[in-house]
Amino acid sequence: MDAKTLKALKGSIGKWEGVVAGTEREHASWNCPLCQISKGSCDACPVKIKTKCDSCEDSPFIDWDVHQRIKHDKWMGSFRKVLCPTCLRLARAELRFLKSLLPKGER
Repeated sequence: MDAKTLKALKGSIGKWEGVVAGTEREHASWNCPLCQISKGSCDACPVKIKTKCDSCEDSPFIDWDVHQRIKHDKWMGSFRKVLCPTCLRLARAELRFLKSLLPKGER
């Protein structure tokens, strides 16, 4: 993983730490450091490298996204946050997943 991607991954981890703590809102790709460096292509994203899917498919983010849409009527264009125990569980799952993508020496 190059330095730019590692920095973005750590930024995404920080974002989700804030979502879990209730100090930050989630706004999908609009405030995802990994998405920001990709400029519309997921090819070098560690999430895609792990899942082999674009747009965070097959990652815990999708469960978060579906829950936010169905239970809280929050779309990807909305600022989203932890609103219930299920939100917290799903946000923690996304945070664990992102941390699992860190290279061994960075954990």
